[in-house]
Amino acid sequence: MTAIQPKMGQSPRKLSTPIRVMLVDDSIVARSILERILSQRDDIEIIHKAEDTESALRMLKKQDVDIILLDIEMPKRNGLDALPEFIAQAKGARILIVSSFAEENGPAAIQALSLGACDTLAKPGRTNYTGQFSATLVDKVVRLGRSRKPSKTNVVLNTPNKGVISRASPKCIAIGASTGGIPAIYEIIRNLSASITCPIFITQHLPDTFMTFFANQLSAQTDRTVVVAEQSMRVQDNYVYVAPGLAHLGCEKQGDTVQISLRESYTHSRYCPSVDAMFESVAALYGTRCVGIVLSGMGNDGAQGAHCLNAAKSTILIQDSDSSVIWGMPGAVAREGFAGAILNPREIANVLNNMESKVSA
Repeated sequence: MTAIQPKMGQSPRKLSTPIRVMLVDDSIVARSILERILSQRDDIEIIHKAEDTESALRMLKKQDVDIILLDIEMPKRNGLDALPEFIAQAKGARILIVSSFAEENGPAAIQALSLGACDTLAKPGRTNYTGQFSATLVDKVVRLGRSRKPSKTNVVLNTPNKGVISRASPKCIAIGASTGGIPAIYEIIRNLSASITCPIFITQHLPDTFMTFFANQLSAQTDRTVVVAEQSMRVQDNYVYVAPGLAHLGCEKQGDTVQISLRESYTHSRYCPSVDAMFESVAALYGTRCVGIVLSGMGNDGAQGAHCLNAAKSTILIQDSDSSVIWGMPGAVAREGFAGAILNPREIANVLNNMESKVSA
């Protein structure tokens, strides 16, 4: 998920193969409106409209799609209960939750994202489907539909030996992620050795209203204390600091302690919160004892910050293409040649644990 706004009035771009969309919503009014909005694009094709999850799952056995627009609150079987089955049957199709629950019920939206949904969009009232909602919906569908995982032969490291992995135990871990990043974050955090006690900083692109729910669900994955970062908080070991949705997460030295430093603006990135801003800050403070991690996400947030990490001789680890929902952010770092390793989330946790074991052995 990104915090940037879609460009209004953007003209459709015709693709050789249209983005194939399935609509799953029990409301015939909602299905009709969503179809009308998306059908204005020449590069989007509505493949199927389903009034419940069961009929949609049956259709997926016969028809391939690229994007599934899925409501949460539906009779018989709701969207959250059916989501794992949609992911299993969708053959790589991206799932966008479009539901009033996406705004009114933060835990439901975070649960959907942690189960593998790519993004969420709050459904407005019946009379407010035009304007901003329409533009945002089209933007999300087109961006998800155009993103394609590169084949391994397309992954190019400009200078593959530039990235290094430190042998020293980390003094801080900084994780940046966007679309598809939440399950990867959970996988890393829950598999970290208890002997790794350094503070962990996380910038995940999410709306500000979701950050508390995200922190609460992340806390269920670990014995570490998870908090949404606040200005001037003292940075402590065994804490996980989550960037708030309306500020950039950083840290600074104050005497003998390190404190959270939040920035409302950061001119080098269009994202808020920005992974670039976080990496720049931790690289300056922790240097070679910092590990920067870039996980699944659309766009290139983190690539500029990776320059700062590399200059400070920090370790940079990125998620591999096969396990990423979208390999935009990790791929951007890989193309700069800064990745010390390209791994799946469990392997990233193993590398971190091995850093610790090398020092304690």
